[in-house]
Amino acid sequence: MLETWITRVTRHALLVLSVLALVTAGAAWYAVDRFSMNSDTGQLIRQNTPWKAIHQDFTSAFPQYDQNTLVVLSGKKPNALINVTASLENALRQRDDVFSLVFAPGASDFTEEHVLRYLDTETLNDTISRLADAQPFLGAIAEHDNLRGIFELLIDAVSVDETLPTGIEQISDAFELTLAQSVSPDPAAISWRDELFRTDTDGLYYQLIFIKGRQEFGHDLPNKLVISELEKVIAGLSHPHRDEVSIRLTGQVTLEHGEIVSAISSAQLAGTIALVLLIVMLVWGVRSMRIIAATYLTMLCGLIWTAAFAMFTVGQYNTISILFLVMFIGLGVDFAIHFCLKYQESLTGHDKSAAIIDAGTKLGPALMLCGLTSALGFLSFLPTEYVGIAEMGIISGSGMIFAVFLSLTLIPAFFAVTAKPQPPVRLPYAAPMSAFVTARPRQTAWMTIALASILAVISTQARFDYSTLSLKDPHSEAMTTLKELHDEDIVTDYALTYVADDLDAAATLKPALAALSAVSEVVTPLDYLPADQDEKTWLLEDAGFLLDSVFSATKDTRPLPDADLISLIVELRDAINHDPEARLTLAKLAETLDVLIDADTGTRDRFTNLMVPPLQKEIDWLQRAIQSEPVSLENLPADLRNRLIAPDGRAIVSITPAQDVLSIEALRAFTEDVLAIAPTATGRAVLDLGIGDIVIEAFLIALTIAVTSIFIILCLTLRSILDAVLVFIPLTMTALVTLSVSVLAGLPLNMANIVVIPLIFGLGVDNGIHIVKRYRQVPNVAELVRSSTPKAVFLSNLTTLGTFSALSFSSHQGIYSIGVLLTVALISLMLLTLISLPALLATFSRPAGYSQ
Repeated sequence: MLETWITRVTRHALLVLSVLALVTAGAAWYAVDRFSMNSDTGQLIRQNTPWKAIHQDFTSAFPQYDQNTLVVLSGKKPNALINVTASLENALRQRDDVFSLVFAPGASDFTEEHVLRYLDTETLNDTISRLADAQPFLGAIAEHDNLRGIFELLIDAVSVDETLPTGIEQISDAFELTLAQSVSPDPAAISWRDELFRTDTDGLYYQLIFIKGRQEFGHDLPNKLVISELEKVIAGLSHPHRDEVSIRLTGQVTLEHGEIVSAISSAQLAGTIALVLLIVMLVWGVRSMRIIAATYLTMLCGLIWTAAFAMFTVGQYNTISILFLVMFIGLGVDFAIHFCLKYQESLTGHDKSAAIIDAGTKLGPALMLCGLTSALGFLSFLPTEYVGIAEMGIISGSGMIFAVFLSLTLIPAFFAVTAKPQPPVRLPYAAPMSAFVTARPRQTAWMTIALASILAVISTQARFDYSTLSLKDPHSEAMTTLKELHDEDIVTDYALTYVADDLDAAATLKPALAALSAVSEVVTPLDYLPADQDEKTWLLEDAGFLLDSVFSATKDTRPLPDADLISLIVELRDAINHDPEARLTLAKLAETLDVLIDADTGTRDRFTNLMVPPLQKEIDWLQRAIQSEPVSLENLPADLRNRLIAPDGRAIVSITPAQDVLSIEALRAFTEDVLAIAPTATGRAVLDLGIGDIVIEAFLIALTIAVTSIFIILCLTLRSILDAVLVFIPLTMTALVTLSVSVLAGLPLNMANIVVIPLIFGLGVDNGIHIVKRYRQVPNVAELVRSSTPKAVFLSNLTTLGTFSALSFSSHQGIYSIGVLLTVALISLMLLTLISLPALLATFSRPAGYSQ
């Protein structure tokens, strides 16, 4: 059959090439026109499971928690941070065409009014003490629309022959701060609330804004609109304290968007690198432009056909299946290289036509068998619940068949119309490898088996990373911000959520959950009310009585001319200089006064405006906060209450783990303990475990299918169980090497790279098939090693290695880990196939006409 096919192809070479060109052009148009990217990573797993149904029920009752973007604002001044957050929230609300929900819990009017009630009792006491110290200062501000009251207060305090009153240093610091901004070429507003309630801590404070935006799932990047508009609003935000606040994005939407962008850009980068490396390796290994051209044309046609077939059958790519467009660059040339090098070798004893037919008939069966086993390696995921890999299997399996067909069609036609290629060039490794294998076959074989035993022990320590976050770029802003929130205990991504029937059910369940050793905190809607409200009400009433003179002051609106202001400044400066204690204690204040005296009118006006109006606003806020009413569920803001209690009365219960759940043991223990009490709890921990179990099951199914089917096919085609076993030894060892490197390099298996092990058997068996088939055609192992087959195996693996190593430049962790592990696998497979397999064959099997 092969002889007939290749004979006809070579006789009608121009017609065949023309037809292939037309088909390829049509396929290219179809692939581009129908290109579609399913960017919904939630559809990578077929999730018709109870835990998925529970999560969907939760998001139906509380849609605010699904598909959120999280804006994280941080800074060292809490009130400045709140003001910037409120300003950004307001700007985002103006874009209701894009953002359907904007929720900033820490920057609402409710929070501002009731903030003192949410302080713990000790902190509230300290705050009231600070207000007592600042009472004279605040009173002086409240009574005047200018600085008259403050200066008269200070002059009286310094002039009396008594100890300087408490709080005067605070006023001195305020003067120094205000002056610094007044003389600045770009004066900034002062966050007076932060100055009044300054703490000793120097850490960061955080504010969060939760956002739901309009997603476009018909597009390749469904969240692009949300992210781009967010970035525009943030970039255009104008606020006096903007420079003091860092604004970053994270959350489910940001992470998914980043993963898709990373996957697409990584595929483009890896594809470019792979194409360049392919040319370099072919030039180095083949040194025949005709063979390189034939190989490249075959790869490009196969890639286009596969892309068109993908759109015709699957109809879309996902973040995993799109990877095959890069992988095909390496895999698609394997069959072509073997054919080309066999043809190059056959030219030494045949004319051009006979050499093409000889290469096709002798190598064709091996190529067809390799294509079948490679396709099986990919298709082994088809019957599993892992939809993402199953779709990749369909696309990749078809690609292998196309690659074989084109190798047996396009290449014979190409060589039929072109001149002979240059004679083959021996690679430098051939002679020493031949001597090594032929001199020590038994020792090499038994060393291989001994090494396999050691690797088997190490590989048992391999683990699977259940976290879907393991596929994200750990250095991206979204991931570093999320990790920072985790470390600061602000957001715990692995907290579980239970929806109780009502508030009473939530309160009843809380003690049982809180008693679990795996749980650190249980929060119900009632926990969003301030604790110890009765005691705080008494404290606030005392503060109100203490500051009554400030709040009820009758304001003097008389203007303060600049000459009068200078006179007050001079009087205060002289009073300080005449009092030894004041001169020592208020030295900085005296220096500030000297600068004000020498300054121009504009500077003194700025000084007044930076201090008086802002402080009067803070006094108004302080009055509202001290006189605030007790908080109840009924007077919680509607957007907060709706996140806690559903319209039908069901209530949220949030359960936080007590320890780091990055280890699968801790994650499973926490989840199972909580589910034993609250069976319908949901959250990332439940989802990751459920998805991980599906992926592992899919891996075991795919591995079983790949190994069993490939072994059966090998037994039938090689007609020797022994040879089939010998072919499997390098494959098994390669899998063990890969798992061992995964252990030693700290690169665990994940949702993406778990495909590597089945692929080792599906793709790696090709090497064994070529070696065994050629072994059957030569008299001894020395002739095998000196033939074109090891060279073809080496070059085809080298080109595939170049492609897969290009994947390791990816920022997408799934693609990166696939690239690293496949690179390790191919290096191992190449060495084991070229050294260990010939030694195993020489030790345990016999070629035709074997001689030692």
